[in-house]
Amino acid sequence: MVELFRAIFQPEVLIFLIPLSIIIGHYYLKSQKLRLGIGEGVRPEDIKLLKENIAQNNQLNERVKNLETIITSLDKEILSLKAQDDAAHVRELASKV
Repeated sequence: MVELFRAIFQPEVLIFLIPLSIIIGHYYLKSQKLRLGIGEGVRPEDIKLLKENIAQNNQLNERVKNLETIITSLDKEILSLKAQDDAAHVRELASKV
């Protein structure tokens, strides 16, 4: 391990490592700026699109809530009909005995 540090920190190697690390650092920072969108700012059409998507999301959430209400009420009705059918079937079987 010590030999590796001695090999790296020789003046001949450092001459190449310093500019290489500067170049790599420059491209890393440039890629991060591009990825984050720094320098451009938020465009007005992006803000408009975001607002439209938020409104559409809210509408879809309301529709899902309405559908959940309808489905749960249908489940209760189906269960009550099933119970009535079961009771009628039990009465029919009891009358045959």
